[in-house]
Parts: sequence; structure tokens; C-alpha cells
Amino acid sequence: MNALLMKGVTIIDGTGAPPLPDAFLRVEGGRISAVGRMSDLREDQGGEDVLALEGRTVLPGLINAHEHLTFRRYHGTFQDVVMGWSDARLMLHGAASCLASLSEGITTVRDIGGKGLSNILLKEAVADGSLIGPRILADGSPIAMTGGHGWQICREVDSPDEARLAARELLLAGADFIKCMASGGFVAHGQDQPGSQQLTTEEMRAAFDEAHRIGRRTTVHAHPPTAIRAAIEAGVDCVEHGGLLDDATAELMAAKGVYLVPTLSALRITAEKGAQMGRPAWLVEVSQKRAPAQIATFQKAVRAGVKIVTGVDSIGEMVREMELLMEGGLSPMDTIVAATSRAAQCLDIADSVGSIEVGKCADLIVVAGNPLTNIRALDNIEWVLKDGKRYRPDDLRAMIGTKVGT
Repeated sequence: MNALLMKGVTIIDGTGAPPLPDAFLRVEGGRISAVGRMSDLREDQGGEDVLALEGRTVLPGLINAHEHLTFRRYHGTFQDVVMGWSDARLMLHGAASCLASLSEGITTVRDIGGKGLSNILLKEAVADGSLIGPRILADGSPIAMTGGHGWQICREVDSPDEARLAARELLLAGADFIKCMASGGFVAHGQDQPGSQQLTTEEMRAAFDEAHRIGRRTTVHAHPPTAIRAAIEAGVDCVEHGGLLDDATAELMAAKGVYLVPTLSALRITAEKGAQMGRPAWLVEVSQKRAPAQIATFQKAVRAGVKIVTGVDSIGEMVREMELLMEGGLSPMDTIVAATSRAAQCLDIADSVGSIEVGKCADLIVVAGNPLTNIRALDNIEWVLKDGKRYRPDDLRAMIGTKVGT
């Protein structure tokens, strides 16, 4: 793979620093080897590919910190897919989802729940070059109480000892982090209510301790303050959703340095497109009622100074997520930080990805336009680089079937 020189670009480096106009960026051996102003460029290296990219913006590849690749943007009901599809079908869908994610400029995915160890298998396939896709961090399966939220894809436990064993076995299988289900959810009904705490503090602590003991991160599905506070007491690093967050709990999250992945686009898109995607009528109705209130809840986290990270869940969309973060009070630059360097910090991979710095992996996107003035410029991706290898989004999409929901 030849070295690559990109010339005449505006660089948004993902750290929150002001953009660098009329700049160059050099990639060698899959890593960023030089960044600077065009006036400082020494073009004497030779043997490199050159892209003249005046009018384009280069950013770090986007990080989706909440995804389910094996049922990303599926059509039908959760029961149809998880209980109805074979493991092989789920894996094929996951492979297509890898291509779709990369085509949208997502170069890192935290897959936060799959059936069995499917997301670990996808991670390994991408890592060894068998599959084209984003780098993947995988949990294997979430940990839930018996019959708890998402039990169909979870390791079910009913005591601290069982939670500890589940975490140990998942980590042994290759999990990069541990996820626990602390509450019910909006996308379920019956006894699975979003306001109910499920796993206990002691059960979560046992699982989280095992992850932290070997330097791995932890996260939790949680909506109500009781569940979020229980998870914080148990030592969690990150909260998914936080759909019923209150001001006091948001302030506690900020004080403890706990990240929030609000997944705002999931409910919003379910409300808007759920019926045509085969979601049950009750779920569409719940989403339509809940989606507007979710922004007000999210604003509590923004006011408290909670560290916000992008993630879209199985039905959401990355650029839509970023629009909604801005609707909730983040600036355009802070929204980009949430999708790049802060997300990398949350995932504990900021030493290699998340910002444009010499020595880091060349995970980059080239877009037409300026996302600081119109975040929808991120829909106009001309190139995606993953570890320095270039892809045209249209070429990636051409390899995907029509039912992956791109």
C-alpha cells in the first residue's frame, strides 16, 4: 500500500481545536505520518499517491458506540429476527452491516449485544482481514437477570456469583467490555418496564469487578435514576440510553466521570419509520409519545456536563444522531468530538483512534462541505480510510443486499 498525500483540505482533528484550513495530511503504513499547512509541505518523498482535495474536509472516522451489527436496521419484529433467524442468517446480516457501517464513515463500532458470541466472531473476521468493516469492540452478550430486558440475547444470572461467572466466561471468550442490563426498556412491554430496576447493585458490581480487574471497560443499559445510581455504585464506566434521567443523577454522572450514550435517533426513527420497517404498532406508538420527551431528558445531562458519546442502537442513524445531539444543546464542534475523540476515550482506544494526530491509525473520512456549518455534510462522504486503506462509499454499498437498511 503506497503512502498517501491529501492536499488542500480543511482538517477537523476531532479534539475540539479550531479547523486547520489549506492543510495537508500524509498517511504511511496505515498511520498518520504528517499533518500541517500547505505552506509547510515538503513534496520530496516520492512513491506516494496524491489526492488534490480542495474544498473538502477531513475528519477522524466516526465512532458508533452503541450498535447491534447482527440485527442492524432489521425489518420485522425483534422476535422475528432474534428467535426466527438462524445463527448463520444473523452472521450474514452482520457481515453486510459491517460494510454498511463503513460506507457511512463509521470506522469503529462498539457492538453492544448479539446472540451468542456472534459479535466477537465478527470482530475477529474483520481483524484478520476475512471481512471488510470497521474495527469492532464486542461484549459477546450482555448480562441480564432471568427474563430481563433483552433476555433473548443475554447471559441470564440471578446472583452475584452467577454474574461474576458470566463475566469471566465472556472475557475468556474475547469480550472487550462487559455490559449489564440494569433496567427494563422502552422497546419491550409486559413485565419489562423501562422504569423498573432489574439487576441488583451487587450483581453488577461482581461483573464489573471482573472487567476492571483486567483493564476492561463496562457499560449498562439503564433508564430510571434508581438503575443508573445502582450501576454507578457498582462502578460502571458508561450508561446507555438514560431515558428517564433526572437532574440529580445527571450531576452524579458528571461528578463520577461516567459517559452517556443517549441513542436519541433510535426512538425518533422508530416513531417516524417503524411501521414501514415492520415494527409492532404498540412500539411505534410508544416511540411517538416518548421521542420528544427524550430530548428534554437529554438536556439534563448536557446542563450537568455529562460526557456525551454517539451511538445509534439497532435502528438509528449516525448523522441523525448528531443532529439530535445538537437539538439537545451540543455545539457542532462538541457533537463531532462526541463522535470521535470522546467516543475513543469512552472505549479506551484513544491512544490509537479518534483524532487526527501523527502516529495514530489512519481512520479518516473525506467529506464535501463543512460539517460545522451543516452537519449533513457528513452524508457526502467521498472517501473512507480504515487503517490507511481507501474505500469509496458507493463501492462498499454495491456489495450489500437491499435488506440491510442502508
